[in-house]
Amino acid sequence: MNERQFLAWLRRGFILSTRILWVVSRVGVMALLFLVSFAVDPQRRTRFQRWFLLEGDRMRIAGWMVALVFLSAFFLGAFGVVGIEDHGFVTSMFGAVISGLFSFVPIVVAVNQLTVSQLFGSPEQLRQEIQSVRSFRQGIERRLPQGAAAPTEPAGFLSDVLGLVMDRAYELRAVVGRGAGTGDRGQAVRSTVETYVETIEVQCEEIEEELDGTHQRLIEVLVPMMGDSYSRNVTDARRIAVEYDDVLSGRATELVEDLRELFVSMDVLRQYFKALYVQQELANLSRLIAYSGIASFLTSVFLILLFARGTPLGGAVLLEVVVSASLALAFSPFAILVSYMVRIATIVKRTTAPGAFTPRRETPEYREIDRTYD
Repeated sequence: MNERQFLAWLRRGFILSTRILWVVSRVGVMALLFLVSFAVDPQRRTRFQRWFLLEGDRMRIAGWMVALVFLSAFFLGAFGVVGIEDHGFVTSMFGAVISGLFSFVPIVVAVNQLTVSQLFGSPEQLRQEIQSVRSFRQGIERRLPQGAAAPTEPAGFLSDVLGLVMDRAYELRAVVGRGAGTGDRGQAVRSTVETYVETIEVQCEEIEEELDGTHQRLIEVLVPMMGDSYSRNVTDARRIAVEYDDVLSGRATELVEDLRELFVSMDVLRQYFKALYVQQELANLSRLIAYSGIASFLTSVFLILLFARGTPLGGAVLLEVVVSASLALAFSPFAILVSYMVRIATIVKRTTAPGAFTPRRETPEYREIDRTYD
């Protein structure tokens, strides 16, 4: 390589480094503006929290985390906080990354064992599980018009259950409105039932808005059910039946009892969907960690080989981009693990108590509904 070719090569490297620095700087400014607007807007923080914990695509969130690591490493290098002049530091850092990646092997094995252990059992155990699911479906189908068969898709089945709940709630409102009498007790039960029906209506409409009638993913069905206190609905139905037993007609009492059973069924359905989702998600997480771990390992090995004989030729900015990108890619298995485990932990936390109890903070503030009859 003669002097002219060497200078041309350096010039192209400088131009490329300058363009990369310009693009990365613009991205950094946009990220800073987003953080400022996020800090001053409580509603945006709430939406971000719900997106990050439940609704957001896990791979997209992991991608943003990887991008944040890349930008942080690049700007720290650009401002001289960290540097790549010492090739020994770079090789030691990525050697430590490789050592950390090997600790992921027990995690992947443990997750796979946890998932696979749920799939095996004796024929009698499998038969009992299938029979219990079939009995649950039959209990819902008996309430459908003309005993229609419920869909096998989770979204369609949930939509049928919501339809049953709303039918019973509207009929209860009509029956109580006609037969509760005109006295103080009649007015009180009408007001209580009206509030109860409005609460049910809000909950069901919020879920129905997320169901489009197609074969949706399980998480798209489960997330709308998160945070709704079905145990409160069961308890409120029981309270109405006990406190207004003297003014409720026989049909109204039957409807209240039917609503109680339907909300118990919704709670059971949510727990069953949660179990299926966690099982599927853990299996998917194991696969993604294995894929990203291989890519991270190979990238780290390549960087060590690249810096083995000293700092390679190239502009400082270009080398900082290469090292930052490699570090971000090495971080990707950890980002995937965090993004998936955050949602799994949130779902488990908000559905920890099926039945008659609602622990503190199981229902987030944005899902709280005012119950004026309490």
